[in-house]
Amino acid sequence: MATTTDSKTPSHASNVYLFKNGYGMIVKTFEFPSSNDQKQQTIEIMDPPSNAVHGTFWIQPISKQTKITSIRTKKTNKSETKDCYTLGDLIEANVEQDIEILVLDYFTQKKEWMKGKIKSIQRSQNTSSDEIVPVAPPPVLHSQFALSGYAVPTPAAISHLARTGDLVLFETTDHGVMALSLSTIASIRGPTLQTTYQQKVVKNCLSIDYENRSNSVDTGLMKYLTYGLTWAPSYSLVLLSSNDPTVKRLRFSSKAVVLNDIENMNVDNLFCIVGFPNTSKFASVNDPILDTANVATFLQQLQQCESTRSRHSGRLHANYSCMSNSMMTQQVMGGFPGSSDSGPDETTEDTNVDDLHLYEFKNVLLEKQERLVLPIFDVELPYKDVYHCKIESNSTQYSNTSSAENKPYEEVWHSVKFDNATNFVLTTAPVLVTKGQNEQQFVGQDLLTYTPKGSTAFVNLTKALDVRVQLEEKVVNTNTRRFTFLSYNYQTDQIEGKLTIMNYKSEEVTVVINMSLTGKTSNYSPEPKKDIVKATEATANPQHDITWEINLKPKQTLEIRYVRAYNKRV
Repeated sequence: MATTTDSKTPSHASNVYLFKNGYGMIVKTFEFPSSNDQKQQTIEIMDPPSNAVHGTFWIQPISKQTKITSIRTKKTNKSETKDCYTLGDLIEANVEQDIEILVLDYFTQKKEWMKGKIKSIQRSQNTSSDEIVPVAPPPVLHSQFALSGYAVPTPAAISHLARTGDLVLFETTDHGVMALSLSTIASIRGPTLQTTYQQKVVKNCLSIDYENRSNSVDTGLMKYLTYGLTWAPSYSLVLLSSNDPTVKRLRFSSKAVVLNDIENMNVDNLFCIVGFPNTSKFASVNDPILDTANVATFLQQLQQCESTRSRHSGRLHANYSCMSNSMMTQQVMGGFPGSSDSGPDETTEDTNVDDLHLYEFKNVLLEKQERLVLPIFDVELPYKDVYHCKIESNSTQYSNTSSAENKPYEEVWHSVKFDNATNFVLTTAPVLVTKGQNEQQFVGQDLLTYTPKGSTAFVNLTKALDVRVQLEEKVVNTNTRRFTFLSYNYQTDQIEGKLTIMNYKSEEVTVVINMSLTGKTSNYSPEPKKDIVKATEATANPQHDITWEINLKPKQTLEIRYVRAYNKRV
Protein backbone atom coordinates (compact mmCIF):
# COMPACT_ATOMS: atom_id res chain seq x y z
CA MET A 1 0.00 0.00 0.00
CA ALA A 2 1.49 3.33 -1.05
CA THR A 3 1.28 6.14 1.49
CA THR A 4 1.39 9.86 0.83
CA THR A 5 1.72 12.19 3.79
CA ASP A 6 0.82 15.87 3.96
CA SER A 7 2.89 17.84 6.45
CA LYS A 8 -0.09 19.73 7.81
CA THR A 9 -3.71 20.64 7.24
CA PRO A 10 -3.95 22.81 4.11
CA SER A 11 -3.68 26.52 4.90
CA HIS A 12 -5.30 27.38 1.57
CA ALA A 13 -9.07 27.86 1.80
CA SER A 14 -11.18 28.15 -1.32
CA ASN A 15 -14.14 29.64 0.56
CA VAL A 16 -14.73 30.96 4.07
CA TYR A 17 -18.18 32.05 5.28
CA LEU A 18 -18.33 34.28 8.37
CA PHE A 19 -21.37 34.67 10.61
CA LYS A 20 -21.73 37.40 13.21
CA ASN A 21 -22.14 34.99 16.12
CA GLY A 22 -18.49 33.87 16.28
CA TYR A 23 -18.81 30.93 13.88
CA GLY A 24 -17.31 30.45 10.45
CA MET A 25 -17.68 27.83 7.73
CA ILE A 26 -14.32 26.90 6.20
CA VAL A 27 -13.92 25.04 2.91
CA LYS A 28 -10.39 23.83 2.08
CA THR A 29 -8.94 21.83 -0.78
CA PHE A 30 -6.18 19.22 -0.85
CA GLU A 31 -4.91 16.60 -3.31
CA PHE A 32 -5.55 12.88 -3.69
CA PRO A 33 -2.44 11.63 -5.56
CA SER A 34 -3.03 9.13 -8.34
CA SER A 35 -1.67 5.58 -8.38
CA ASN A 36 -0.39 3.61 -11.35
CA ASP A 37 -1.60 0.30 -9.92
CA GLN A 38 -4.92 1.86 -8.77
CA LYS A 39 -4.61 0.18 -5.39
CA GLN A 40 -5.80 1.67 -2.14
CA GLN A 41 -3.65 4.52 -0.90
CA THR A 42 -3.39 6.48 2.32
CA ILE A 43 -2.96 10.19 2.82
CA GLU A 44 -2.31 11.69 6.24
CA ILE A 45 -3.48 15.17 7.15
CA MET A 46 -1.68 16.65 10.14
CA ASP A 47 -3.23 18.92 12.78
CA PRO A 48 -6.88 18.75 11.72
CA PRO A 49 -9.22 21.33 13.29
CA SER A 50 -10.04 20.50 16.89
CA ASN A 51 -13.35 22.29 17.47
CA ALA A 52 -15.50 21.64 14.40
CA VAL A 53 -19.21 21.63 15.21
CA HIS A 54 -20.82 18.19 15.40
CA GLY A 55 -22.04 17.01 12.00
CA THR A 56 -20.31 19.75 9.99
CA PHE A 57 -16.87 18.17 9.45
CA TRP A 58 -16.75 16.50 6.04
CA ILE A 59 -13.97 15.23 3.78
CA GLN A 60 -15.09 14.42 0.24
CA PRO A 61 -13.50 13.99 -3.20
CA ILE A 62 -14.78 16.26 -5.96
CA SER A 63 -14.53 13.63 -8.68
CA LYS A 64 -16.43 10.35 -8.69
CA GLN A 65 -13.21 8.68 -9.81
CA THR A 66 -11.96 8.87 -6.23
CA LYS A 67 -13.56 6.88 -3.43
CA ILE A 68 -12.82 7.25 0.28
CA THR A 69 -12.96 3.88 2.05
CA SER A 70 -12.23 5.06 5.61
CA ILE A 71 -11.03 7.96 7.75
CA ARG A 72 -9.45 7.32 11.12
CA THR A 73 -7.73 9.40 13.77
CA LYS A 74 -4.23 8.59 14.96
CA LYS A 75 -1.14 9.98 16.64
CA THR A 76 2.06 10.22 14.67
CA ASN A 77 5.61 11.31 15.42
CA LYS A 78 6.95 14.13 13.30
CA SER A 79 10.09 16.22 13.30
CA GLU A 80 9.86 19.98 13.54
CA THR A 81 12.62 22.53 13.09
CA LYS A 82 13.06 24.56 16.27
CA ASP A 83 15.19 27.60 17.03
CA CYS A 84 17.78 27.25 19.78
CA TYR A 85 16.92 29.18 22.94
CA THR A 86 19.02 27.33 25.56
CA LEU A 87 22.48 25.82 25.82
CA GLY A 88 20.88 22.38 25.73
CA ASP A 89 19.21 23.29 22.43
CA LEU A 90 22.57 24.36 20.96
CA ILE A 91 24.25 21.13 22.07
CA GLU A 92 21.44 19.08 20.53
CA ALA A 93 21.66 21.11 17.30
CA ASN A 94 25.40 20.47 16.98
CA VAL A 95 25.57 16.70 17.40
CA GLU A 96 28.44 15.27 15.26
CA GLN A 97 29.83 18.77 14.68
CA ASP A 98 33.43 19.83 15.45
CA ILE A 99 32.99 22.17 18.40
CA GLU A 100 34.49 23.25 21.72
CA ILE A 101 32.71 23.07 25.05
CA LEU A 102 33.56 24.82 28.29
CA VAL A 103 33.42 22.27 31.13
CA LEU A 104 33.13 23.18 34.81
CA ASP A 105 35.11 21.35 37.56
CA TYR A 106 32.74 20.87 40.51
CA PHE A 107 35.34 21.04 43.28
CA THR A 108 37.81 23.65 42.00
CA GLN A 109 35.21 25.68 40.10
CA LYS A 110 37.72 25.88 37.25
CA LYS A 111 36.62 25.81 33.63
CA GLU A 112 38.39 24.20 30.70
CA TRP A 113 37.70 24.29 26.96
CA MET A 114 37.54 20.85 25.33
CA LYS A 115 37.65 20.11 21.60
CA GLY A 116 35.75 17.26 20.03
CA LYS A 117 32.31 16.11 18.89
CA ILE A 118 29.01 15.72 20.67
CA LYS A 119 27.87 12.16 20.04
CA SER A 120 24.41 12.41 21.60
CA ILE A 121 22.30 14.12 24.23
CA GLN A 122 19.78 12.23 26.33
CA ARG A 123 17.05 14.46 27.74
CA SER A 124 15.82 13.57 31.22
CA GLN A 125 12.11 12.84 31.62
CA ASN A 126 9.96 14.89 33.96
CA THR A 127 8.75 12.87 36.91
CA SER A 128 6.01 13.46 39.40
CA SER A 129 6.97 14.72 42.83
CA ASP A 130 5.84 11.51 44.57
CA GLU A 131 8.08 9.22 42.49
CA ILE A 132 11.24 7.79 44.07
CA VAL A 133 14.23 8.53 41.86
CA PRO A 134 17.10 6.08 42.37
CA VAL A 135 20.54 7.60 42.75
CA ALA A 136 23.15 6.14 40.44
CA PRO A 137 26.65 5.39 41.80
CA PRO A 138 29.58 7.51 40.62
CA PRO A 139 30.61 6.55 37.07
CA VAL A 140 33.90 4.67 36.62
CA LEU A 141 35.71 6.23 33.66
CA HIS A 142 38.77 4.84 31.82
CA SER A 143 41.85 6.97 32.47
CA GLN A 144 42.16 7.99 28.84
CA PHE A 145 38.67 9.49 28.95
CA ALA A 146 39.30 11.55 32.09
CA LEU A 147 39.98 15.24 31.85
CA SER A 148 43.07 16.75 33.39
CA GLY A 149 41.98 18.17 36.71
CA TYR A 150 38.45 16.77 36.36
CA ALA A 151 37.01 15.76 39.73
CA VAL A 152 34.30 13.18 40.29
CA PRO A 153 31.22 14.95 41.73
CA THR A 154 30.24 14.32 45.31
CA PRO A 155 27.30 11.99 46.05
CA ALA A 156 25.12 15.03 46.79
CA ALA A 157 25.99 16.57 43.43
CA ILE A 158 25.37 13.29 41.65
CA SER A 159 21.98 13.03 43.35
CA HIS A 160 21.12 16.52 42.17
CA LEU A 161 22.24 15.79 38.60
CA ALA A 162 20.25 12.56 38.53
CA ARG A 163 17.13 14.52 39.32
CA THR A 164 17.67 17.53 37.07
CA GLY A 165 20.47 16.91 34.57
CA ASP A 166 20.61 15.75 30.96
CA LEU A 167 23.33 13.35 29.79
CA VAL A 168 25.77 14.42 27.06
CA LEU A 169 28.13 11.91 25.39
CA PHE A 170 31.22 13.76 24.16
CA GLU A 171 34.04 12.39 21.96
CA THR A 172 37.39 14.11 22.43
CA THR A 173 39.94 14.66 19.67
CA ASP A 174 41.82 11.51 20.77
CA HIS A 175 38.59 9.53 20.18
CA GLY A 176 37.88 9.02 23.84
CA VAL A 177 34.19 9.18 24.82
CA MET A 178 32.97 10.58 28.12
CA ALA A 179 29.61 11.21 29.70
CA LEU A 180 28.91 14.69 31.04
CA SER A 181 25.95 16.21 32.76
CA LEU A 182 24.55 19.10 30.76
CA SER A 183 24.78 21.24 33.89
CA THR A 184 28.60 20.95 33.83
CA ILE A 185 28.80 22.55 30.36
CA ALA A 186 29.00 26.34 30.64
CA SER A 187 29.41 27.29 26.96
CA ILE A 188 29.82 26.01 23.42
CA ARG A 189 31.61 27.44 20.39
CA GLY A 190 32.57 26.40 16.89
CA PRO A 191 33.34 27.71 13.38
CA THR A 192 29.91 26.68 11.98
CA LEU A 193 27.66 26.53 15.02
CA GLN A 194 24.12 25.38 14.17
CA THR A 195 21.29 27.45 15.69
CA THR A 196 18.33 25.22 14.83
CA TYR A 197 17.55 21.60 15.65
CA GLN A 198 15.01 18.90 14.83
CA GLN A 199 12.56 18.05 17.60
CA LYS A 200 10.27 15.03 17.56
CA VAL A 201 6.67 15.91 18.40
CA VAL A 202 3.44 13.92 18.59
CA LYS A 203 0.86 15.17 16.08
CA ASN A 204 -2.84 14.57 15.71
CA CYS A 205 -3.51 13.10 12.32
CA LEU A 206 -6.36 12.04 10.04
CA SER A 207 -5.44 8.94 8.05
CA ILE A 208 -7.58 8.72 4.89
CA ASP A 209 -7.72 5.47 2.93
CA TYR A 210 -8.87 6.05 -0.65
CA GLU A 211 -8.84 4.74 -4.19
CA ASN A 212 -8.12 7.12 -7.06
CA ARG A 213 -9.15 5.44 -10.31
CA SER A 214 -8.23 8.40 -12.48
CA ASN A 215 -4.84 8.84 -14.07
CA SER A 216 -4.31 12.24 -12.48
CA VAL A 217 -4.33 14.00 -9.15
CA ASP A 218 -7.85 14.51 -7.79
CA THR A 219 -9.05 17.33 -5.54
CA GLY A 220 -10.51 16.73 -2.11
CA LEU A 221 -12.68 19.03 -0.01
CA MET A 222 -12.48 19.54 3.74
CA LYS A 223 -15.34 21.62 5.16
CA TYR A 224 -16.37 22.40 8.71
CA LEU A 225 -18.19 24.93 10.89
CA THR A 226 -16.04 26.18 13.75
CA TYR A 227 -16.01 28.77 16.52
CA GLY A 228 -13.42 31.55 16.77
CA LEU A 229 -13.85 33.20 13.39
CA THR A 230 -16.31 36.06 12.92
CA TRP A 231 -16.93 39.52 11.48
CA ALA A 232 -18.23 42.77 12.94
CA PRO A 233 -19.79 45.39 10.62
CA SER A 234 -20.04 49.13 11.29
CA TYR A 235 -21.06 52.26 9.42
CA SER A 236 -19.90 55.86 9.14
CA LEU A 237 -22.31 58.63 8.19
CA VAL A 238 -20.92 62.13 7.49
CA LEU A 239 -23.37 65.02 7.02
CA LEU A 240 -21.77 67.10 4.28
CA SER A 241 -21.79 70.89 4.22
CA SER A 242 -23.52 72.71 1.36
CA ASN A 243 -24.00 76.32 0.28
CA ASP A 244 -27.50 75.42 -0.89
CA PRO A 245 -29.77 74.62 2.11
CA THR A 246 -32.16 72.72 -0.16
CA VAL A 247 -29.43 70.25 -1.14
CA LYS A 248 -28.53 67.81 1.62
CA ARG A 249 -26.09 65.00 1.06
CA LEU A 250 -24.23 62.57 3.27
CA ARG A 251 -21.22 60.33 2.90
CA PHE A 252 -22.13 56.77 3.80
CA SER A 253 -19.39 54.17 4.37
CA SER A 254 -19.27 50.61 5.63
CA LYS A 255 -16.53 48.28 6.78
CA ALA A 256 -16.14 44.73 8.02
CA VAL A 257 -13.72 43.85 10.81
CA VAL A 258 -12.66 40.21 10.58
CA LEU A 259 -11.63 38.52 13.84
CA ASN A 260 -9.61 35.31 13.53
CA ASP A 261 -8.54 33.39 16.63
CA ILE A 262 -8.01 29.90 15.20
CA GLU A 263 -5.59 29.44 12.27
CA ASN A 264 -3.64 30.98 9.40
CA MET A 265 -5.38 30.86 6.03
CA ASN A 266 -5.02 32.13 2.49
CA VAL A 267 -8.63 32.58 1.38
CA ASP A 268 -9.71 32.78 -2.25
CA ASN A 269 -13.26 33.91 -1.47
CA LEU A 270 -14.25 35.39 1.89
CA PHE A 271 -17.98 35.90 2.50
CA CYS A 272 -19.43 37.97 5.35
CA ILE A 273 -23.01 36.82 5.84
CA VAL A 274 -26.02 39.06 6.48
CA GLY A 275 -29.17 37.31 7.63
CA PHE A 276 -30.31 34.72 10.14
CA PRO A 277 -28.69 31.33 9.38
CA ASN A 278 -29.76 28.34 11.43
CA THR A 279 -26.49 27.47 13.19
CA SER A 280 -27.60 26.87 16.77
CA LYS A 281 -28.60 23.18 16.70
CA PHE A 282 -25.29 21.55 17.75
CA ALA A 283 -23.08 24.59 18.31
CA SER A 284 -22.00 23.37 21.76
CA VAL A 285 -20.95 19.87 20.60
CA ASN A 286 -17.65 19.11 18.86
CA ASP A 287 -17.59 16.65 15.99
CA PRO A 288 -16.66 13.21 17.44
CA ILE A 289 -14.06 12.42 14.77
CA LEU A 290 -11.98 15.35 16.05
CA ASP A 291 -12.93 15.48 19.72
CA THR A 292 -10.88 13.77 22.43
CA ALA A 293 -13.85 13.36 24.77
CA ASN A 294 -14.88 9.84 25.75
CA VAL A 295 -18.19 8.25 24.81
CA ALA A 296 -19.95 9.23 28.04
CA THR A 297 -18.94 12.89 27.69
CA PHE A 298 -20.00 13.02 24.05
CA LEU A 299 -23.44 11.56 24.83
CA GLN A 300 -23.83 13.96 27.73
CA GLN A 301 -23.10 16.90 25.43
CA LEU A 302 -25.73 15.65 22.98
CA GLN A 303 -28.26 15.30 25.78
CA GLN A 304 -27.59 18.85 27.00
CA CYS A 305 -27.94 20.12 23.43
CA GLU A 306 -31.29 18.33 23.07
CA SER A 307 -32.51 19.83 26.36
CA THR A 308 -31.58 23.32 25.17
CA ARG A 309 -33.47 22.82 21.92
CA SER A 310 -36.53 21.63 23.81
CA ARG A 311 -36.56 24.75 25.97
CA HIS A 312 -36.35 26.94 22.88
CA SER A 313 -38.84 25.05 20.75
CA GLY A 314 -41.45 26.60 18.49
CA ARG A 315 -41.63 30.33 18.00
CA LEU A 316 -39.39 31.01 20.98
CA HIS A 317 -36.64 28.90 19.42
CA ALA A 318 -37.05 30.70 16.10
CA ASN A 319 -36.61 34.06 17.81
CA TYR A 320 -33.69 32.67 19.82
CA SER A 321 -31.90 31.48 16.68
CA CYS A 322 -32.54 34.69 14.79
CA MET A 323 -31.42 36.99 17.56
CA SER A 324 -28.14 35.15 17.78
CA ASN A 325 -27.09 36.67 14.45
CA SER A 326 -28.50 40.19 14.80
CA MET A 327 -25.81 42.33 16.39
CA MET A 328 -23.24 39.93 17.76
CA THR A 329 -24.29 37.36 15.31
CA GLN A 330 -27.52 39.36 13.40
CA GLN A 331 -16.07 51.50 5.25
CA VAL A 332 -13.27 53.24 5.97
CA MET A 333 -12.75 55.46 2.90
CA GLY A 334 -10.76 53.96 0.05
CA GLY A 335 -8.09 51.30 0.36
CA PHE A 336 -5.80 50.57 3.28
CA PRO A 337 -2.02 51.06 2.98
CA GLY A 338 -0.05 47.86 2.80
CA SER A 339 -3.07 45.71 2.06
CA SER A 340 -3.48 43.77 -1.18
CA ASP A 341 -6.88 42.43 -0.17
CA SER A 342 -9.50 43.37 -2.71
CA GLY A 343 -13.02 44.25 -1.59
CA PRO A 344 -16.20 45.16 -3.42
CA ASP A 345 -16.25 48.29 -5.55
CA GLU A 346 -19.24 50.56 -6.15
CA THR A 347 -20.45 48.39 -9.02
CA THR A 348 -20.35 45.18 -6.99
CA GLU A 349 -23.55 43.78 -5.53
CA ASP A 350 -23.97 41.49 -2.56
CA THR A 351 -24.65 37.85 -3.38
CA ASN A 352 -28.10 36.59 -2.46
CA VAL A 353 -28.58 32.97 -1.36
CA ASP A 354 -32.22 32.45 -0.37
CA ASP A 355 -32.66 34.76 2.66
CA LEU A 356 -28.92 35.25 3.20
CA HIS A 357 -26.85 38.05 1.71
CA LEU A 358 -23.10 37.78 1.36
CA TYR A 359 -20.44 40.49 1.18
CA GLU A 360 -17.67 38.96 -0.93
CA PHE A 361 -13.92 39.66 -0.77
CA LYS A 362 -11.20 38.13 -2.95
CA ASN A 363 -7.73 36.84 -2.05
CA VAL A 364 -7.64 37.57 1.68
CA LEU A 365 -4.81 36.56 4.01
CA LEU A 366 -6.08 35.71 7.51
CA GLU A 367 -3.45 35.41 10.24
CA LYS A 368 -4.20 33.75 13.57
CA GLN A 369 -5.00 36.29 16.33
CA GLU A 370 -5.11 39.02 13.68
CA ARG A 371 -7.79 41.67 13.17
CA LEU A 372 -8.42 42.77 9.60
CA VAL A 373 -10.47 45.72 8.29
CA LEU A 374 -12.07 45.34 4.85
CA PRO A 375 -13.97 48.23 3.19
CA ILE A 376 -17.42 47.36 1.82
CA PHE A 377 -18.65 50.59 0.22
CA ASP A 378 -18.21 54.38 0.30
CA VAL A 379 -20.94 56.43 -1.42
CA GLU A 380 -22.69 59.81 -1.34
CA LEU A 381 -26.47 59.85 -0.92
CA PRO A 382 -29.19 62.51 -0.58
CA TYR A 383 -30.90 62.69 2.79
CA LYS A 384 -33.72 64.51 4.53
CA ASP A 385 -33.97 65.95 8.05
CA VAL A 386 -37.09 64.58 9.73
CA TYR A 387 -38.57 64.11 13.17
CA HIS A 388 -39.17 60.42 13.62
CA CYS A 389 -41.66 58.82 15.99
CA LYS A 390 -42.02 55.05 16.24
CA ILE A 391 -45.05 53.67 18.11
CA GLU A 392 -45.22 49.94 18.74
CA SER A 393 -48.46 47.97 18.97
CA ASN A 394 -50.04 47.87 22.42
CA SER A 395 -53.57 46.53 22.64
CA THR A 396 -53.93 47.58 26.28
CA GLN A 397 -53.07 51.26 25.81
CA TYR A 398 -56.63 52.39 25.11
CA SER A 399 -59.11 53.33 27.82
CA ASN A 400 -62.83 53.92 28.13
CA THR A 401 -62.36 57.56 29.09
CA SER A 402 -62.03 60.53 26.77
CA SER A 403 -59.64 62.48 28.98
CA ALA A 404 -56.29 63.31 27.44
CA GLU A 405 -54.83 64.50 30.72
CA ASN A 406 -51.65 62.80 31.95
CA LYS A 407 -51.22 61.03 28.63
CA PRO A 408 -47.46 60.51 28.08
CA TYR A 409 -45.78 61.92 25.01
CA GLU A 410 -44.29 59.48 22.55
CA GLU A 411 -40.54 59.50 21.97
CA VAL A 412 -39.56 61.72 19.02
CA TRP A 413 -36.08 61.87 17.51
CA HIS A 414 -34.48 64.35 15.15
CA SER A 415 -33.33 61.87 12.50
CA VAL A 416 -31.66 61.48 9.15
CA LYS A 417 -33.83 59.74 6.58
CA PHE A 418 -32.28 58.27 3.44
CA ASP A 419 -32.93 55.51 0.94
CA ASN A 420 -30.52 52.59 0.71
CA ALA A 421 -29.32 53.27 -2.84
CA THR A 422 -26.20 51.12 -2.42
CA ASN A 423 -25.79 47.72 -4.04
CA PHE A 424 -25.86 46.06 -0.62
CA VAL A 425 -28.39 45.24 2.06
CA LEU A 426 -27.61 46.99 5.34
CA THR A 427 -27.13 44.73 8.33
CA THR A 428 -27.73 45.53 11.99
CA ALA A 429 -24.64 47.40 13.20
CA PRO A 430 -23.48 50.57 14.97
CA VAL A 431 -23.32 53.77 12.92
CA LEU A 432 -21.15 56.77 13.78
CA VAL A 433 -22.58 60.18 12.76
CA THR A 434 -20.31 63.19 12.24
CA LYS A 435 -20.78 66.55 10.52
CA GLY A 436 -18.50 68.21 7.98
CA GLN A 437 -16.08 66.49 5.62
CA ASN A 438 -13.08 68.22 7.19
CA GLU A 439 -14.40 69.04 10.67
CA GLN A 440 -15.82 65.58 11.45
CA GLN A 441 -17.75 67.07 14.39
CA PHE A 442 -19.24 64.33 16.53
CA VAL A 443 -23.04 64.21 16.36
CA GLY A 444 -23.87 60.83 17.85
CA GLN A 445 -23.94 57.07 17.46
CA ASP A 446 -27.00 54.96 16.70
CA LEU A 447 -27.93 51.41 15.75
CA LEU A 448 -28.66 50.98 12.06
CA THR A 449 -31.10 48.10 11.58
CA TYR A 450 -31.48 45.67 8.69
CA THR A 451 -32.46 47.61 5.56
CA PRO A 452 -33.02 45.95 2.15
CA LYS A 453 -31.81 47.60 -1.03
CA GLY A 454 -34.15 50.44 -2.01
CA SER A 455 -35.76 50.69 1.44
CA THR A 456 -35.69 53.68 3.77
CA ALA A 457 -33.34 53.91 6.74
CA PHE A 458 -33.55 56.18 9.76
CA VAL A 459 -30.60 57.21 11.91
CA ASN A 460 -31.44 59.04 15.13
CA LEU A 461 -29.36 62.12 15.94
CA THR A 462 -30.83 63.87 19.00
CA LYS A 463 -34.02 63.59 21.02
CA ALA A 464 -36.54 66.23 19.94
CA LEU A 465 -37.83 68.63 22.61
CA ASP A 466 -39.85 71.05 20.45
CA VAL A 467 -41.74 68.46 18.41
CA ARG A 468 -44.20 66.32 20.36
CA VAL A 469 -46.54 63.44 19.56
CA GLN A 470 -49.34 62.26 21.84
CA LEU A 471 -51.47 59.15 21.30
CA GLU A 472 -54.96 58.66 22.70
CA GLU A 473 -57.27 55.70 22.15
CA LYS A 474 -60.69 55.03 23.62
CA VAL A 475 -63.29 52.29 23.29
CA VAL A 476 -66.51 53.74 21.88
CA ASN A 477 -68.43 50.51 21.50
CA THR A 478 -68.16 46.83 22.49
CA ASN A 479 -70.08 44.18 20.60
CA THR A 480 -71.62 41.90 23.21
CA ARG A 481 -71.90 39.12 20.68
CA ARG A 482 -69.09 36.65 21.18
CA PHE A 483 -67.44 34.35 18.68
CA THR A 484 -65.05 31.41 18.90
CA PHE A 485 -61.67 31.32 17.15
CA LEU A 486 -59.21 28.45 17.60
CA SER A 487 -61.08 27.27 20.73
CA TYR A 488 -61.00 30.72 22.36
CA ASN A 489 -63.87 33.18 22.87
CA TYR A 490 -63.60 36.73 21.55
CA GLN A 491 -65.63 39.91 21.42
CA THR A 492 -64.94 43.03 19.36
CA ASP A 493 -64.08 46.49 20.69
CA GLN A 494 -64.59 49.50 18.42
CA ILE A 495 -61.74 51.90 19.16
CA GLU A 496 -61.20 55.49 18.09
CA GLY A 497 -57.61 56.66 17.96
CA LYS A 498 -56.12 60.13 17.79
CA LEU A 499 -52.53 61.26 17.28
CA THR A 500 -51.80 64.87 18.21
CA ILE A 501 -48.65 66.30 16.61
CA MET A 502 -47.31 69.61 17.94
CA ASN A 503 -44.55 71.71 16.37
CA TYR A 504 -43.23 74.30 18.83
CA LYS A 505 -40.34 75.25 16.57
CA SER A 506 -40.20 78.48 14.55
CA GLU A 507 -39.54 76.60 11.33
CA GLU A 508 -41.36 74.06 9.20
CA VAL A 509 -40.59 70.43 10.01
CA THR A 510 -41.34 67.01 8.56
CA VAL A 511 -42.66 64.44 11.01
CA VAL A 512 -42.56 60.73 10.13
CA ILE A 513 -44.69 58.44 12.27
CA ASN A 514 -44.26 54.67 12.05
CA MET A 515 -47.08 53.02 13.94
CA SER A 516 -47.93 49.39 14.53
CA LEU A 517 -51.64 48.72 15.17
CA THR A 518 -53.41 45.45 15.96
CA GLY A 519 -56.94 44.98 14.60
CA LYS A 520 -58.86 45.92 11.47
CA THR A 521 -58.11 49.62 10.87
CA SER A 522 -60.16 52.11 8.83
CA ASN A 523 -61.36 55.74 8.53
CA TYR A 524 -57.90 57.29 8.39
CA SER A 525 -57.78 61.08 8.42
CA PRO A 526 -55.47 61.97 6.77
CA GLU A 527 -54.64 58.85 4.77
CA PRO A 528 -51.28 57.27 5.63
CA LYS A 529 -48.42 57.20 3.17
CA LYS A 530 -48.13 53.45 3.67
CA ASP A 531 -50.31 50.75 5.25
CA ILE A 532 -48.90 47.23 5.23
CA VAL A 533 -51.28 44.57 6.52
CA LYS A 534 -50.02 41.31 7.99
CA ALA A 535 -52.54 38.58 8.75
CA THR A 536 -52.41 34.81 9.14
CA GLU A 537 -54.98 32.10 9.69
CA ALA A 538 -53.67 31.61 13.23
CA THR A 539 -54.26 35.20 14.44
CA ALA A 540 -57.53 36.77 15.50
CA ASN A 541 -56.40 40.28 14.52
CA PRO A 542 -54.50 41.58 11.51
CA GLN A 543 -51.37 43.65 12.07
CA HIS A 544 -51.01 47.08 10.40
CA ASP A 545 -47.64 48.75 9.89
CA ILE A 546 -48.59 52.34 9.07
CA THR A 547 -46.48 55.32 8.02
CA TRP A 548 -47.54 58.97 8.02
CA GLU A 549 -45.26 61.70 6.71
CA ILE A 550 -46.60 65.11 7.77
CA ASN A 551 -45.27 68.60 7.06
CA LEU A 552 -45.98 70.96 9.96
CA LYS A 553 -45.71 74.72 9.75
CA PRO A 554 -44.14 76.70 12.61
CA LYS A 555 -46.20 76.48 15.83
CA GLN A 556 -48.76 74.24 14.11
CA THR A 557 -50.72 71.41 15.78
CA LEU A 558 -52.25 68.62 13.69
CA GLU A 559 -54.46 65.66 14.52
CA ILE A 560 -54.50 62.22 12.87
CA ARG A 561 -57.57 60.07 13.46
CA TYR A 562 -58.41 56.45 12.76
CA VAL A 563 -60.77 53.69 13.84
CA ARG A 564 -59.87 50.10 14.54
CA ALA A 565 -61.85 46.99 15.45
CA TYR A 566 -59.95 44.88 17.94
CA ASN A 567 -60.96 41.29 18.79
CA LYS A 568 -60.11 40.72 22.43
CA ARG A 569 -60.16 37.39 24.19
CA VAL A 570 -62.76 36.96 26.93
